Amino acid sequence: MTLSINGKRSGNINIMKAILTFHSIDDSGSVLSYPPSLFAQLLENLHNANLSVVNLDTILAPTTQHGVTLTFDDGMRSVYNNALPILRDHAAPAHIFITTNAVGTEQQWPKQPSDVPSFDMLSWDNIEQLHQSGVAIDAHTHPDMRKLSTEQMAAECEQANDEIERRIGRRPEFFAYPFGYHNKQARDYSRKLYTGSVTTELRSLSHQEDHAALPRLDSYYLQSPWLLNNLSSPLTKGYIQLRWLLRTLRGSHCTANYDDQ
Repeated sequence: MTLSINGKRSGNINIMKAILTFHSIDDSGSVLSYPPSLFAQLLENLHNANLSVVNLDTILAPTTQHGVTLTFDDGMRSVYNNALPILRDHAAPAHIFITTNAVGTEQQWPKQPSDVPSFDMLSWDNIEQLHQSGVAIDAHTHPDMRKLSTEQMAAECEQANDEIERRIGRRPEFFAYPFGYHNKQARDYSRKLYTGSVTTELRSLSHQEDHAALPRLDSYYLQSPWLLNNLSSPLTKGYIQLRWLLRTLRGSHCTANYDDQ
């Protein structure tokens, strides 16, 4: 099976199994933004290639051999304005990890690069409509979980879970670690509360994953037409591995293999 761009087919992707990360769907060009036209093209390409877009429960099932799951972090309003119509057109499921204390505000995160604009965040009305449209509303917070006690983690996560359940009638099943940071204590805690927790570790899914530390492919690195045409090629895999190594050396993501007892 191949992925096509502009009618041209290239690259065997039927073995691809990955969770993709998005933040804002807009044309600002920031590192947290993915163009709406490219997002639509990506979903069209996946459809043409018969590569299923599935939810997290499905992608994590042992019987699932290949597929893609779409996730959005933080809760930017552009997900409602720009991504939702495209998701509807393709009947594609997705997950959005909501930072509840940012709902209805204009945000610029403390560690956000200076060239990234502030973002209008979703309102609870937007979130309700996303939920009704089949987008799973899941939990996200913003303190570094490695620096919290178990009691502080519980306060952060339970407050977010309670607020989401109160607003939409569904309790979150999945969690996104703030900035992707986690350690053994955070993973142990998340296993008790969630079906799975996602990180920012840059790689596709293997056959056996710790569901408390799931890797994802950041869409920032998937904007080149060549890469989208050749997602399973050795060159693309090598490129992702190189980006993984660079991010590891910079300490900009965590892996579950670190000595973090």
